Amino acid sequence: MISSRDVALIAICGALYCAGSLITAYIPTGVIIQLRPAVVIPAVFAVLFGPLIGGVGAAIGTFIASIIRYGTPILTIVSGTPANLACFYLMGYLTWKLSEKAGRYATSSRMPLLRRRERWILSYLVGNVVGYAVGFTIIAIGLYALALITMGGETIGMPWLSKWLNFQVMLIGIFMVGFLPEFIVSYFLGVPLIEVLSRAFPDIPFNKVLLSGKGESK
Repeated sequence: MISSRDVALIAICGALYCAGSLITAYIPTGVIIQLRPAVVIPAVFAVLFGPLIGGVGAAIGTFIASIIRYGTPILTIVSGTPANLACFYLMGYLTWKLSEKAGRYATSSRMPLLRRRERWILSYLVGNVVGYAVGFTIIAIGLYALALITMGGETIGMPWLSKWLNFQVMLIGIFMVGFLPEFIVSYFLGVPLIEVLSRAFPDIPFNKVLLSGKGESK
Protein backbone atom coordinates (compact mmCIF):
# COMPACT_ATOMS: atom_id res chain seq x y z
CA MET A 1 0.00 0.00 0.00
CA ILE A 2 1.45 3.34 -1.07
CA SER A 3 1.05 6.07 1.54
CA SER A 4 0.59 9.78 0.92
CA ARG A 5 4.17 10.22 2.13
CA ASP A 6 5.38 7.81 -0.56
CA VAL A 7 3.44 9.71 -3.22
CA ALA A 8 5.03 12.97 -2.08
CA LEU A 9 8.51 11.44 -2.12
CA ILE A 10 7.96 10.00 -5.60
CA ALA A 11 6.83 13.43 -6.83
CA ILE A 12 9.86 15.14 -5.29
CA CYS A 13 12.23 12.54 -6.73
CA GLY A 14 10.63 12.81 -10.17
CA ALA A 15 10.72 16.61 -10.19
CA LEU A 16 14.35 16.81 -9.08
CA TYR A 17 15.41 14.12 -11.55
CA CYS A 18 13.56 15.78 -14.42
CA ALA A 19 15.14 19.16 -13.70
CA GLY A 20 18.60 17.66 -13.21
CA SER A 21 18.33 15.62 -16.41
CA LEU A 22 17.35 18.62 -18.53
CA ILE A 23 20.45 20.52 -17.41
CA THR A 24 22.66 18.11 -19.38
CA ALA A 25 20.11 16.82 -21.92
CA TYR A 26 21.23 19.18 -24.68
CA ILE A 27 24.92 18.27 -24.51
CA PRO A 28 25.64 16.42 -27.80
CA THR A 29 27.13 12.93 -27.42
CA GLY A 30 26.71 11.64 -30.97
CA VAL A 31 25.29 8.32 -29.75
CA ILE A 32 21.72 9.26 -28.68
CA ILE A 33 22.40 8.33 -25.04
CA GLN A 34 22.50 11.44 -22.84
CA LEU A 35 25.10 12.38 -20.27
CA ARG A 36 23.09 12.28 -17.05
CA PRO A 37 24.89 12.93 -13.75
CA ALA A 38 21.43 13.53 -12.25
CA VAL A 39 21.12 9.74 -11.83
CA VAL A 40 22.48 10.21 -8.33
CA ILE A 41 19.08 11.67 -7.35
CA PRO A 42 16.89 8.56 -7.84
CA ALA A 43 19.80 6.39 -6.66
CA VAL A 44 19.82 8.15 -3.29
CA PHE A 45 16.01 8.13 -3.07
CA ALA A 46 15.91 4.39 -3.87
CA VAL A 47 18.32 3.58 -1.05
CA LEU A 48 17.06 5.99 1.60
CA PHE A 49 13.31 5.63 1.06
CA GLY A 50 12.90 2.33 -0.76
CA PRO A 51 13.14 0.84 -4.26
CA LEU A 52 9.60 1.82 -5.26
CA ILE A 53 10.25 5.49 -4.47
CA GLY A 54 13.46 5.62 -6.50
CA GLY A 55 12.20 3.49 -9.38
CA VAL A 56 8.86 5.21 -9.94
CA GLY A 57 10.34 8.65 -9.29
CA ALA A 58 13.04 8.00 -11.89
CA ALA A 59 10.52 6.71 -14.43
CA ILE A 60 8.31 9.78 -14.04
CA GLY A 61 11.26 12.17 -14.11
CA THR A 62 12.82 10.72 -17.25
CA PHE A 63 9.42 10.49 -18.99
CA ILE A 64 8.73 14.19 -18.52
CA ALA A 65 12.31 15.21 -19.34
CA SER A 66 12.27 13.20 -22.57
CA ILE A 67 9.02 14.79 -23.74
CA ILE A 68 10.45 18.25 -23.07
CA ARG A 69 13.72 17.37 -24.81
CA TYR A 70 12.37 15.57 -27.89
CA GLY A 71 8.76 16.75 -28.07
CA THR A 72 7.42 13.19 -28.11
CA PRO A 73 7.18 10.30 -25.63
CA ILE A 74 7.97 7.60 -28.20
CA LEU A 75 11.67 7.29 -27.35
CA THR A 76 11.24 7.11 -23.60
CA ILE A 77 8.26 4.74 -23.73
CA VAL A 78 10.36 2.01 -25.37
CA SER A 79 13.61 2.72 -23.57
CA GLY A 80 14.22 5.33 -20.88
CA THR A 81 11.07 5.00 -18.79
CA PRO A 82 11.08 1.19 -18.30
CA ALA A 83 14.88 1.23 -18.03
CA ASN A 84 14.91 3.82 -15.25
CA LEU A 85 12.12 2.04 -13.39
CA ALA A 86 13.98 -1.28 -13.49
CA CYS A 87 17.41 0.21 -12.82
CA PHE A 88 16.64 2.19 -9.71
CA TYR A 89 14.12 -0.28 -8.32
CA LEU A 90 16.78 -3.00 -8.50
CA MET A 91 19.41 -0.66 -7.09
CA GLY A 92 17.33 0.09 -4.02
CA TYR A 93 16.02 -3.46 -3.64
CA LEU A 94 19.45 -5.11 -3.77
CA THR A 95 21.01 -2.55 -1.45
CA TRP A 96 18.27 -3.13 1.14
CA LYS A 97 18.06 -6.90 0.74
CA LEU A 98 21.79 -7.63 0.74
CA SER A 99 22.46 -5.23 3.63
CA GLU A 100 19.68 -6.80 5.67
CA LYS A 101 20.73 -10.39 4.98
CA ALA A 102 24.38 -9.68 5.71
CA GLY A 103 23.42 -7.95 8.96
CA ARG A 104 21.26 -10.83 10.13
CA TYR A 105 23.95 -13.35 9.30
CA ALA A 106 26.63 -11.39 11.11
CA THR A 107 24.43 -11.04 14.20
CA SER A 108 23.21 -14.64 14.35
CA SER A 109 26.63 -16.14 13.69
CA ARG A 110 28.41 -13.63 15.90
CA MET A 111 30.90 -13.30 13.09
CA PRO A 112 30.73 -9.72 11.80
CA LEU A 113 32.92 -10.35 8.77
CA LEU A 114 32.22 -6.83 7.62
CA ARG A 115 31.15 -3.85 9.64
CA ARG A 116 27.74 -2.30 9.03
CA ARG A 117 29.08 0.53 6.88
CA GLU A 118 31.14 -1.82 4.72
CA ARG A 119 28.18 -4.14 4.23
CA TRP A 120 25.79 -1.52 2.91
CA ILE A 121 28.44 0.07 0.69
CA LEU A 122 29.22 -3.30 -0.89
CA SER A 123 25.50 -3.98 -1.26
CA TYR A 124 25.08 -0.59 -2.93
CA LEU A 125 27.94 -1.46 -5.29
CA VAL A 126 26.16 -4.66 -6.35
CA GLY A 127 22.90 -2.75 -6.72
CA ASN A 128 24.56 -0.19 -8.99
CA VAL A 129 26.20 -2.75 -11.26
CA VAL A 130 23.10 -4.91 -11.62
CA GLY A 131 20.72 -1.96 -11.88
CA TYR A 132 22.64 -0.20 -14.63
CA ALA A 133 23.32 -3.45 -16.49
CA VAL A 134 19.61 -4.23 -16.63
CA GLY A 135 18.63 -0.64 -17.36
CA PHE A 136 20.99 -0.16 -20.28
CA THR A 137 20.10 -3.56 -21.70
CA ILE A 138 16.48 -2.40 -21.84
CA ILE A 139 17.55 0.86 -23.51
CA ALA A 140 19.69 -0.96 -26.09
CA ILE A 141 16.94 -3.41 -27.03
CA GLY A 142 14.21 -0.76 -27.02
CA LEU A 143 16.03 1.72 -29.24
CA TYR A 144 17.27 -1.00 -31.60
CA ALA A 145 13.73 -2.34 -32.02
CA LEU A 146 12.37 1.17 -32.58
CA ALA A 147 15.06 1.89 -35.18
CA LEU A 148 14.22 -1.32 -37.04
CA ILE A 149 10.46 -0.79 -36.97
CA THR A 150 10.69 2.86 -38.09
CA MET A 151 13.27 2.28 -40.84
CA GLY A 152 16.05 3.98 -38.95
CA GLY A 153 13.71 6.60 -37.52
CA GLU A 154 12.65 7.91 -40.94
CA THR A 155 8.94 7.23 -40.45
CA ILE A 156 8.84 9.20 -37.18
CA GLY A 157 11.04 12.11 -38.26
CA MET A 158 14.10 10.95 -36.30
CA PRO A 159 16.64 9.90 -38.97
CA TRP A 160 19.46 10.10 -36.42
CA LEU A 161 17.97 7.00 -34.78
CA SER A 162 19.57 4.97 -37.59
CA LYS A 163 22.88 5.29 -35.71
CA TRP A 164 21.53 2.74 -33.26
CA LEU A 165 21.59 0.07 -35.98
CA ASN A 166 25.39 0.26 -35.84
CA PHE A 167 26.51 -2.06 -33.03
CA GLN A 168 29.75 -0.14 -32.51
CA VAL A 169 27.82 3.07 -31.90
CA MET A 170 25.41 1.18 -29.65
CA LEU A 171 28.21 -0.25 -27.50
CA ILE A 172 29.96 3.11 -27.19
CA GLY A 173 26.69 4.77 -26.22
CA ILE A 174 25.70 2.11 -23.71
CA PHE A 175 29.04 1.71 -21.98
CA MET A 176 31.15 4.86 -22.48
CA VAL A 177 28.36 7.47 -22.33
CA GLY A 178 25.83 5.55 -20.26
CA PHE A 179 26.92 2.80 -17.88
CA LEU A 180 30.41 3.96 -16.92
CA PRO A 181 29.82 7.67 -16.15
CA GLU A 182 26.46 7.04 -14.50
CA PHE A 183 27.91 4.31 -12.30
CA ILE A 184 30.81 6.56 -11.26
CA VAL A 185 28.49 9.44 -10.36
CA SER A 186 25.79 7.47 -8.55
CA TYR A 187 28.24 5.31 -6.61
CA PHE A 188 31.01 7.69 -5.63
CA LEU A 189 28.72 10.67 -5.06
CA GLY A 190 25.83 8.57 -3.78
CA VAL A 191 27.75 6.93 -0.91
CA PRO A 192 28.62 10.18 0.93
CA LEU A 193 25.17 11.65 0.26
CA ILE A 194 23.44 8.58 1.66
CA GLU A 195 25.68 8.59 4.72
CA VAL A 196 25.14 12.28 5.47
CA LEU A 197 21.36 12.16 4.97
CA SER A 198 20.84 8.92 6.90
CA ARG A 199 22.67 10.40 9.88
CA ALA A 200 20.94 13.77 9.64
CA PHE A 201 17.46 12.19 9.49
CA PRO A 202 17.25 9.15 11.83
CA ASP A 203 13.67 8.32 10.75
CA ILE A 204 14.70 7.56 7.16
CA PRO A 205 13.55 3.99 6.31
CA PHE A 206 17.03 2.82 5.30
CA ASN A 207 18.23 3.24 8.88
CA LYS A 208 15.93 0.39 9.92
CA VAL A 209 17.71 -1.84 7.42
CA LEU A 210 21.08 -0.85 8.84
CA LEU A 211 19.89 -1.75 12.33
CA SER A 212 19.52 -5.37 11.26
CA GLY A 213 23.11 -5.71 12.43
CA LYS A 214 22.72 -3.60 15.55
CA GLY A 215 24.79 -5.87 17.75
CA GLU A 216 28.09 -4.71 16.31
CA SER A 217 30.13 -1.61 15.63
CA LYS A 218 29.26 0.71 12.78
